[in-house]
Amino acid sequence: MQSIQNFLTMTIVVLCATITITIALDFSIGLTQLWNNVAKNEVDVQQVYPQFKNANRQQLQLIDTDVKTVSIPAADFEAPPTTHYIDIESLELLIQKLPQSRVRTAARRLGIRDKVDGSYQKVGVLRAQLQDVLRYQPSKVKQVLGQLTMKTSTSKQKQLC
Repeated sequence: MQSIQNFLTMTIVVLCATITITIALDFSIGLTQLWNNVAKNEVDVQQVYPQFKNANRQQLQLIDTDVKTVSIPAADFEAPPTTHYIDIESLELLIQKLPQSRVRTAARRLGIRDKVDGSYQKVGVLRAQLQDVLRYQPSKVKQVLGQLTMKTSTSKQKQLC
């Protein structure tokens, strides 16, 4: 009884080791192929089209001649450079011209506290902090100020109507 149990234990250990070695070998071969493709600056994409040999059986079977390999240069997968010009000077001018309520709203949306120790900060301090944030995150400030000025322009249009 003990010898059968030892035999089964050894069989399980050998099977697990074989599976682990197979997985590690497949992983290393895949990494090597990836390394070589990156070195060549091309990516191989395989497309497999299923073909039915017998329409009555409706079983999916693959034929070796149906495998196509397409080489695509790796440069096609790179993101285009995004160089959006943000006019910081006009945003600074807009910050200086905004009314107090809009400055406070913009500050809150950008994570600047408009209340310190229970009292509101002065508008000049908020404007200085907004301009400081503008230096480090111009796109975020542009987005927030754009939303605020859109609301202002639509409210003026409603008042004229």
